[in-house]
Amino acid sequence: MFLFLKQIPAAERIIKRNPFFYSEFRQALEQMEDADLEARRAMAQRLRARVASWASRLPGYKSYDFSRPFSELPLLSKARLQAEAGDFQRHTVIPQVDVATSGTTGVPLRLKRSIQSLAIEQAMFDWMAAKVGLDYGNSRIAVLRGDEVKDPNDPTPPYWEDVGRNKVIFSSVHLNNRTFPHYERKLQEFQPDILTCYPSSLELLTHLAQPRNSSISFKLAITSSETLGAGLRARVKRVFGAPLLDYYGQTERSCAAYSLEDDVYRFIFPYAYPELIPGADGKCSIVGTPFWNRAQPLIRYDIGDIAVLPEAAAESESEREKISLGFSTFNGIEGRRSDCLKLADGTRVFGLDRVPSGVDGAASVQIVQVASEAVLMVVVPNAQYTEETLATLRRKFYLKVPHHVDLRIDVREAPYRLASGKAPVFISQVQEPAC
Repeated sequence: MFLFLKQIPAAERIIKRNPFFYSEFRQALEQMEDADLEARRAMAQRLRARVASWASRLPGYKSYDFSRPFSELPLLSKARLQAEAGDFQRHTVIPQVDVATSGTTGVPLRLKRSIQSLAIEQAMFDWMAAKVGLDYGNSRIAVLRGDEVKDPNDPTPPYWEDVGRNKVIFSSVHLNNRTFPHYERKLQEFQPDILTCYPSSLELLTHLAQPRNSSISFKLAITSSETLGAGLRARVKRVFGAPLLDYYGQTERSCAAYSLEDDVYRFIFPYAYPELIPGADGKCSIVGTPFWNRAQPLIRYDIGDIAVLPEAAAESESEREKISLGFSTFNGIEGRRSDCLKLADGTRVFGLDRVPSGVDGAASVQIVQVASEAVLMVVVPNAQYTEETLATLRRKFYLKVPHHVDLRIDVREAPYRLASGKAPVFISQVQEPAC
């Protein structure tokens, strides 16, 4: 139902800017921006207690002793959330939003979100856009991410969809040197205020626009879902005249952070509470507790991403707490790879992490680019696996990737791992980096 309503701009606006939830959180964001450390600690304590109260009524948390200090509660792993998803979800007659995602680790997850959490997230994006003087709700938005706008084998324009008067969704997979003039004309005609995109999509658009001295312009680029490449912020400013806001979040909505300057990130509080578990060289594992999704409360959820902190902060519990509460900044997120195929003709295919979304028969799915026109898909089956699982994965792969790319599927007992022990969704084995 919600996916249908998203196609109706007025209905989506009512849901995402519901005054019962939106205004209160927008006010809380603005208050916390100027709050001292003690005020932040007090709010974090109240919100953690509320989430614990929600969680205590769910089967997934029946073994938790919520009388213990919060930091001593068990970590919730992606694997457990995947295997026992229903035990962590609240069943109610109030409408909820179903979400299926593979996540950056390749483990398919089925999640639920409350209507309140949608409004909270929108308030957060509006608050971020206001930092550069923009009213997100009344802005013209262009989207250049992994959306399936049309068959990737169809080379003919248009390469976009108009959603109402103020939003255009572009196909990333069709953007290349040959098709760029079509994108340029549409962007010049539409005149977006904000471009929301993957960093790799923006990188390609920048490289295509710069030598042509293109007159494409917008007022703000918002990137997310991939690691921001070195120098991209400066190139976007030079080519398009726009600042770049890099947003860090996850489909689980376990925490959020943003950056308007290179190597300067700040967690958004009181959206969530990200605990930072120290490791080596100023790197900390991120464990998130979101505060606003009553449909599926997550307690100390092990996100699997790494935050890079100044060395002195990483070694100090009090300094890590300041960063978690959004009082101090950190250097960035490490280890989030771009899931992008670079084909021989220069075409780039994005959003491959969506291929396993909603496929129940796979415990994990990885996409390994073994040559410029060849891909190996590594599938680890689970108890729901059937031959139809592979057919579904193949079909979804070719909804994004041209048919001339050879796909081989290898069913294994364990995922393909790098020397580091990591098993990312996308791996490139070609000599040149994929993106």
